[in-house]
Amino acid sequence: MATYKGIKGFTIQSLASDPVALAAWSSGGALNTGRNNTGGVGTATAAAVAGGADDPAGYTNKTEEYNGTAWTEVTNYPASRTYIGTAGSQTAGLFCGGASPPSSACFLYDGTSFSATGSGAMILKQGACCGLSTAALYCGGEIPAVTTQSEEFNGSTWSSGGAMSQARNNNTSFGIQTDAVTVGGAASPGAQYNAETYNGTAWTVGNALNTGRQQMAAPGAGTASTAGMVAGGTPTPTGTVVENYNGTIFSTNSTTLTTGRAGASGTRSPTSSYLVTGGTPGYKTTTEVYSENSEPNTFLVEGEVWYNTTSNVLKGYNGTTIKTFTAS
Repeated sequence: MATYKGIKGFTIQSLASDPVALAAWSSGGALNTGRNNTGGVGTATAAAVAGGADDPAGYTNKTEEYNGTAWTEVTNYPASRTYIGTAGSQTAGLFCGGASPPSSACFLYDGTSFSATGSGAMILKQGACCGLSTAALYCGGEIPAVTTQSEEFNGSTWSSGGAMSQARNNNTSFGIQTDAVTVGGAASPGAQYNAETYNGTAWTVGNALNTGRQQMAAPGAGTASTAGMVAGGTPTPTGTVVENYNGTIFSTNSTTLTTGRAGASGTRSPTSSYLVTGGTPGYKTTTEVYSENSEPNTFLVEGEVWYNTTSNVLKGYNGTTIKTFTAS
């Protein structure tokens, strides 16, 4: 017996424009100076990076700003350093510590120039920093032994904060001074996986990463402990892995970085728009930007077929690429 499906076939949706990905990484402008372990501040459309390793034998003091499209060289950082901790924005940034040699010197950046501010009580090297230039949090690192210590910055001076449960370095943090998460790193057993949350006074052990690693892009995305993102890291092959945090658990994001990297610079952005640039292996210049789309007519779904009424072609999505169907 004939059926409607047999006579008419499937209904094909007609769309004026192609569906879009729910979330994806795209290429951004390239750094003028390839580097790793820089200090980064800002957002995906207004970022800045300073310092880092740009040569097997040394470090750079070059600073670059990003406008959402391209990087431009601006005022040099006061010293050639790597492993710089950061907090804040492109026009109100904090850059602190670093190596080599290890330093606790800190500088404020107003989008034009750097000015010295209070130094940390501990040597700020290879730890994690997050928050604002007027209310920052630095935790972990080496002084010279790997430490559990944290310090809080009020815009001019540093003071001791709560001690973490685990000593760690090469960790990554996101959030603000009174609502922060630090995760990953090395030294203590399990530190590559374990996360800790901070309420402005004390640290609490949280849930673990799905893929343990260190030297993820720093800082991580997110302005609170209820919504965070971390990307990249080492050891290989974890350099493309992206995970999201919802205030309780980490979940693996279905998107991955195009270029595997560790020691990259991140931006203190919302999790819906995160920039990652530089990193190792080598001295990368490439930039990637994560973006989540607001609700369009439709999101891409594997196996989806539609007729584009603007270009008058039949298209489909195979889970990776949009394909155009042609008569043969």
